[in-house]
Amino acid sequence: MNHSPEKENGEAVIVLDLQSEQADICDGKWMQFRYYCDDGDRVRDLLSFNSVFEVNPFEVGVNRRAERKAYRAKFQEVVEALELTRLLLQNFLSLSNGEMRRVLFARAILKNPKILVLVSPMAGLDIAHVTMFKSVIDMLRNQGVDISVVDDEETVNPIESVKNSESDCNRKVVVEMRDITLRFGWRTLFENLSWTIREGERWLLCGPNGSGKTMLLAFMTGDSPLAYAYDIRLFGVPRAIGNNLSKVRRRIAMVSPEMQAYLGLTPEALLDQALEKEPDLLLLDEPCYNLNSKDAKRVVARIERWIKKHPSVTVVCVAHSASHVPAGFDHVLNLGR
Repeated sequence: MNHSPEKENGEAVIVLDLQSEQADICDGKWMQFRYYCDDGDRVRDLLSFNSVFEVNPFEVGVNRRAERKAYRAKFQEVVEALELTRLLLQNFLSLSNGEMRRVLFARAILKNPKILVLVSPMAGLDIAHVTMFKSVIDMLRNQGVDISVVDDEETVNPIESVKNSESDCNRKVVVEMRDITLRFGWRTLFENLSWTIREGERWLLCGPNGSGKTMLLAFMTGDSPLAYAYDIRLFGVPRAIGNNLSKVRRRIAMVSPEMQAYLGLTPEALLDQALEKEPDLLLLDEPCYNLNSKDAKRVVARIERWIKKHPSVTVVCVAHSASHVPAGFDHVLNLGR
């Protein structure tokens, strides 16, 4: 985020590129860091007056009482508008992509810009949060903030109900999860969740931001240490210490927003790497993340051609927009509903 802040006629100009901001936060960290960190900045700390305005907490001789009082009122308004109350005590790096974007958007708003340029602000948001962002943008415009939105994704098209096809029980089981209950504080993401995925099946994984979609994929890849605390099997091999999990890992390929941020690659470059691996299990976590409509259509078409040529490959896709779902996905798991 460019919050120099650059001045034009005394007005602060903020350019908020949420993708670049997330990449800056991830810089220097290993890709699975989010699943292991238990310290670091809480959301409340990142949105504090001192953090937002880079104030030295030990400064002397400066009276900021009026500014802090005004900030508290603004903070409450922004937190409520972006529904951040339940996230305030959470570690920022543990948040989902959509949750991170809401926090970073709040941080920019709290700087009280007069001119705010948003770069692809809706990328990776579910339809409810797209509506929320638009509502907040309208609110800011009504308050006199000059807002420009550039390079945004196409409008999110709700994914209609997908009728599950019956599984062919004669096919080999690729992923099996049994009775998973996962809670973070007072939040319950999964309760007694069991999921069986068979060879050649195409699964659509749906749910609002923060419902645990990426966490389930991290259970499959083993990126999350919690994967070893549950009854999870990949290609018949339990995710347990002592088993040769490197062989299992080599059979899996993935595309995700985290990989974009940590590796600095485009969705198309990540897809190239994944398909060249010739995987038995392909995990597509928002494969069109941060792409405009034209590029998203090209990526979806390429995925469709590839999976058609590889009928035995099992594919799981996370998406928020119907236009980002390749053809042929006839199984669905809905989370958070």
